[in-house]
Amino acid sequence: MRVAEIEKLVRNQNGKDTFATFKFQFIKHYLFGSAFLLPYFRKDGDVMANYKSLDEKTKQAFEMIEQGVKDVYSSESFKRYLSCLSKFHSYSLNNTLLILAQKPDASLVAGYRAWQTNFNRHVDKGEKGLMILAPVTYKEERLMIKVDENGNVELDESGSPIQEQRQVNVTRFKTSTVFDISQTSGDPLPSLIHDLTGSNNEAKAIIQSVQSICTIPIEFKTETEDLNLMTGAKGYYSPKEDKVVINKDLEGLQIAKTLIHEYAHSLLHKQTDKNQSQREIEAESLAFVLCDHFGLDTSEYSFGYIASYADKDFDELKSILVNIQSTAHEMIEQLEPVFKEKLHMIEMKSKYITPLEMEQMNHDIVIQVSSLMEQYKDALNDPNVSTSDIHEMVDQQIYDVINSKLEYSDQAFLFGNNHDYYQTLRTICFEAFTDPNFDLSKNWFIENSIEHRNYELFEQIAQPLLTNDAYYMKYATPGFMDLNVEIIDDDRLVMAHNYELNGDLMADPDIEFTVDKDNRLLYPQSYQQDNLQFYERVDGDPFRANELNRFMNQWIHNIQEQKYKVETVYTDEFELSTKENPSGVRKFCKEHGIAKMAPKNKELER
Repeated sequence: MRVAEIEKLVRNQNGKDTFATFKFQFIKHYLFGSAFLLPYFRKDGDVMANYKSLDEKTKQAFEMIEQGVKDVYSSESFKRYLSCLSKFHSYSLNNTLLILAQKPDASLVAGYRAWQTNFNRHVDKGEKGLMILAPVTYKEERLMIKVDENGNVELDESGSPIQEQRQVNVTRFKTSTVFDISQTSGDPLPSLIHDLTGSNNEAKAIIQSVQSICTIPIEFKTETEDLNLMTGAKGYYSPKEDKVVINKDLEGLQIAKTLIHEYAHSLLHKQTDKNQSQREIEAESLAFVLCDHFGLDTSEYSFGYIASYADKDFDELKSILVNIQSTAHEMIEQLEPVFKEKLHMIEMKSKYITPLEMEQMNHDIVIQVSSLMEQYKDALNDPNVSTSDIHEMVDQQIYDVINSKLEYSDQAFLFGNNHDYYQTLRTICFEAFTDPNFDLSKNWFIENSIEHRNYELFEQIAQPLLTNDAYYMKYATPGFMDLNVEIIDDDRLVMAHNYELNGDLMADPDIEFTVDKDNRLLYPQSYQQDNLQFYERVDGDPFRANELNRFMNQWIHNIQEQKYKVETVYTDEFELSTKENPSGVRKFCKEHGIAKMAPKNKELER
């Protein structure tokens, strides 16, 4: 969404033109994305040179900026400045320095009324606002030389230029007040960007993004393939050949950081008279800003040498910062939309897609494929047509459907890159074509999933825990450890065999899982085996999810085959046990749909 679109939106929402004021300046990554961060402050003009005519608050602001330029040239201050820049890359240098000076940890800012009107948040009592500069444009009468329609100066009879009074637009700066999100309370802000964690996927996405937008060759080589890397260099930019070379033996995160650094050189130093020291400062600074912005680790960056620059001319110091600022903004603006797309694709490739997600994504696709396959019905009775031939026909129809509409772009990508998705979709479509009893009105992906089968199995042994008629149940059977099943949070349960070791309760094993009661699905989340010192979480990993789904399925079958029976029940109203009230336990089991789990009289006697 561009600035003009946002202006229109805000005017339509508020019924008046509030956008021209500073009150609506806000918020990286929220609502409209990082491209919209105080765009009006990119062009400060050279107002630092003379601000004597400004009001006192504005003078104070420029004095803070001037001091900020000097203060930033120490190692820690410089890193803090770059980190602030990564959050506010669209701000002017002046406003970035002002925010840094007043609140170094600021992340998301807006005016007092903007927080209320646009975000349903309010500034906390006693909070002091942050002073920044806002441009104000007004009309002023000025005596100016008259020119004709071709731009030529008009002269009077004596040959002197004719002067006339003309209205011109004049921009001045005044102070305005904003507040950081940490100074406010109220509704949470909607996040429209991936929650960055510095993962390997994000490093891959950065590498692919730079490759996509870079207009010069990027080569990945080993030390033996490029002698320039024999010196230990991680990579380099060659102005003469106008190309970037990266050591491909580096690990993913290091490749990403090196690529950003060398890409920065290619943008900044293709033709430059700057010395080696300044070139490295600018490139390394840009690499830090981009890594910080995209969630990659920046702990190894050090700028101790930057302090030596503090004695340089003020204008030179400021020009370095301006160069870093403007290039960082340009790079982030180019990279961010590409990065989001690349990261989305990388994560989808290895994503665990739940049966509910499969249903939502593909229900209509199955119907369309089924309709298209009608023309091949005769093939089912043709002895010359094999099962593999039918699979090929189904695959082709799926391919045609998902590539026919832009809205199916995710499905098209998954079909070609996610094996689980591919197998599941083609299996359902194959069954829809070959099974005369296939019901197109049902939720096939849900009903045919192992997550659904596991829910039904669990329901057979522990239905009261699904209906919240009990919060803890213990099962027992001769020759095996007791089984404990317990609600630990809303729709979150744990099932475990437990034993004691040196007074500690040990899991052998323990599985935590969530249940989707509306769709009758069960999702294992973690597995723990204390005697093996083993613990793992699914965390969206399809391999772990499939592995735990199969284990859960086998475990519940084993519980049934081993003839486990209910021994103890805890509810909000009462507690039951076979030792004190065996008939009460049997009655509870029968009334709550698990009569098979109720202990028999003979078992109790034994």
